[in-house]
Amino acid sequence: MKKLIFFTGMISMMIFTFSSCDKDQLDQSIELNEVLKNDIAKDNGFDEYGYNWNAHHFNGNLFNAIIGDYINEGTPFWRMGSYTGDDLTYLSEHAYEIEKIKDWSNSWNPPAPWFWGYIWRFRDVNLVMHWNEALISSTGTYPYTWFDTNGWITFHYSGKIGNKKWSEFQKMVAARSTDELYNGVWYDENGIEIGIQCDYDDLVLIQVIETGDVPGYMYYPAYHNPNSSGLGKYKLR
Repeated sequence: MKKLIFFTGMISMMIFTFSSCDKDQLDQSIELNEVLKNDIAKDNGFDEYGYNWNAHHFNGNLFNAIIGDYINEGTPFWRMGSYTGDDLTYLSEHAYEIEKIKDWSNSWNPPAPWFWGYIWRFRDVNLVMHWNEALISSTGTYPYTWFDTNGWITFHYSGKIGNKKWSEFQKMVAARSTDELYNGVWYDENGIEIGIQCDYDDLVLIQVIETGDVPGYMYYPAYHNPNSSGLGKYKLR
């Protein structure tokens, strides 16, 4: 994973073959039930950034997802204060933290003077994420590795360019230790294609659905696993 942009809502699956239709619909039903169960769970609710760790759910903007994620603890932007829609007020109230972020990124080798502008633009990207306990615990704790964990996560990004809406849905699952990555494509132990490479070394991207004119910075092309994009397909037996 590039540990700065983290993590998606449920939308309709694209189904490529009639023979897989019933199974994909069953998987989709299981996933929807998981989401509904999480949404009504008794939990501590959402924090100011949009995370509900107990329910394994995020709803907010991508900028807040980055600065509120425990994976970024220790960075100068971590929990610097949630963005609520007023640019001038936010930039004024957090001017000191922003300067620290710029100094920190300029100390990289090579320096990254672009970094603050890179994450700041994500305030206009809406994001809904769902994941399971194996991927991130209810306390926001990440495992050492996701290999062989049955972890999964979905991302649903959306926004507007002018008056035109766009969205991108991504689904990722934990790789198995027997899976192999070759030329950017993941294959299982039988040589069957299961997904494509993403920014997270131990996750497999099994589906990307795009609508509208998706900005280039959303990284991934449209993709559908040729066999099935149902999460249940990738559980360890």
